[in-house]
Amino acid sequence: MMAQAYKDAGVDIDAGNTFAGMVKERIARAWPGTEREIGRFAGQMPIPGESKEFCGSVDGTGTKAIVAALAGNFAGLGQDAVAMGAVDAYVAGFQPTAVMDTLAVGKLDRAAHIKIIDSVIRGCQMAGAHLIGGETAELPGMFRHTWMVNLDVAVIGFPDKRLALEPIATGDVVYGWPSYGLGSNGFSLVRRVFRLDKRPSRARIRLCRIWPELNGALLSDVLLRPTPIWIPWINSAIAEGVKFSGHAHITGGGLVENIPRILPNNLKVVLYRSSWQVDPIFWLIQRLGKVSLEEMERVFNMGLMIVSTVKRTGKRPKIDGAKAIGHVMERTGDEPQVQLMLDYKQTI
Repeated sequence: MMAQAYKDAGVDIDAGNTFAGMVKERIARAWPGTEREIGRFAGQMPIPGESKEFCGSVDGTGTKAIVAALAGNFAGLGQDAVAMGAVDAYVAGFQPTAVMDTLAVGKLDRAAHIKIIDSVIRGCQMAGAHLIGGETAELPGMFRHTWMVNLDVAVIGFPDKRLALEPIATGDVVYGWPSYGLGSNGFSLVRRVFRLDKRPSRARIRLCRIWPELNGALLSDVLLRPTPIWIPWINSAIAEGVKFSGHAHITGGGLVENIPRILPNNLKVVLYRSSWQVDPIFWLIQRLGKVSLEEMERVFNMGLMIVSTVKRTGKRPKIDGAKAIGHVMERTGDEPQVQLMLDYKQTI
């Protein structure tokens, strides 16, 4: 009863405390012995090895969280957020080690929202990191609707000698690691194309539509596919002797804006669109939204979550999904550093 006025204002302290206990139980199951660290004023972790530096990355799911909330499907949302932050750290040469999440909700639904935390934990385990703390905030009035949520994560990574890259050079082979969907980028456009930004009741009906162009799948299932975290597979390739010279995380800005971030000014990559499979959802978005191919390639990942460069001499990745998609070449003048050739393979 002491917190009744606050509850009437939209914040349930008791529900929040119960939720925090649920989170602590899950962390204890995922990483036995660490539960006593949860509940302090700040997350703690030991510094691995002789590390003298670390990296920090902050990212989130953007408006994909609105689609998840509309569909009532939070099973992959946490993995999406971890993928965004952890892979950014990884491609910079740092092993993701610690994750902290911020979950903001209009009104706390313990049964539904704990699934987000479950997904965060799965994402951490896939990335090789620990969830060391976080914040769950019930924020009445902050969101347009009480069912809305927002999820962000902060990732701390430490240097790992195994992730050291060879110098990138002409002749290196470019490999692509599939995205199996949209990842977490472009959802403001997606929501507009499928009219999910209108009345929530109608948006929910549209999410339940089965599209022949999507091989008979529910729209919500396709839009909410979890973002893959390729870290364990790339680590396996490194252990097998593959020499990488660069990794680009294909998020906002697509292929054309993310790949140049790993290239020196005198180099470019030539990619052959026909060398990888593009999920039908991209073509459906392009057709319904009347979006140019140029804009599609700047907004979406177009089927690739990570693009890696591999030394031309030596072992090649032998992992299902990873495909050779192009080469590193000498750049002339101010020509684009990413040149996309040929046509995509379309399945619709």
